[in-house]
Amino acid sequence: MLGSRTSVVLAALFLLCFTVTAAFAADIVTVPTANQLKAGEIDLAAYHIELDNFGPVDCVRAQTIYAGLNDKIELDVHRYDVDLPAEAGPGVATIFNATYLVVTEGAEKPNVVLGVRDMTSEYGHASYFVAAAKTLNPPVGGPPTGPIYRVHLGLGTEDNTLLNEPRHDGIFGGLQVCVKPSFPMVGAIALYDGQDIITGLTYTHSPTWPTIKGGTFGDHTWIGISYTFNCKQ
Repeated sequence: MLGSRTSVVLAALFLLCFTVTAAFAADIVTVPTANQLKAGEIDLAAYHIELDNFGPVDCVRAQTIYAGLNDKIELDVHRYDVDLPAEAGPGVATIFNATYLVVTEGAEKPNVVLGVRDMTSEYGHASYFVAAAKTLNPPVGGPPTGPIYRVHLGLGTEDNTLLNEPRHDGIFGGLQVCVKPSFPMVGAIALYDGQDIITGLTYTHSPTWPTIKGGTFGDHTWIGISYTFNCKQ
């Protein structure tokens, strides 16, 4: 029979997993992270990036699907619709990404994943990365009462799938904060993707509601909506 201390730790870890899934969704615009989905979990998202003084292109629309094939492998599909002038032809492309969980987060170790973006070389070549994520102050012995911080750090090769600019080439990462870890839940992000600094705020009204988010992307602005569910439940 489990001791009381072990039971408390397990309860806290279960609560943390639930909170992190809701607050720290798999998708942070397009920055690779180690926020790995579990088997059967699906994250759907749509984004609108409004471009500021970016030549003839006014905006990019993106739709993403993240799927946990099992507890180790996640497959992602990203569709980009770039608002190109009519004479430039269609600006639609779809890329496929995948990550493999090599280290599972624990009390003293982070989640670590190996990943590949644009596996079919839609934009000329695939890119590769290793990413880690660690929650610094998980709740202990009950519901979280204060902000929860999650740190991200990655190392990768050049990825030019967004705006044809080099991203994730070298070190990238940043911080997610679940400012209000009880519903309605509020979060914030500050990330560097190797090219731009990305900031954002997120809002989730309840566990059954989607997450609404928006912020800045370098000189540009973005808004989005995402929803995570488990297709096995």
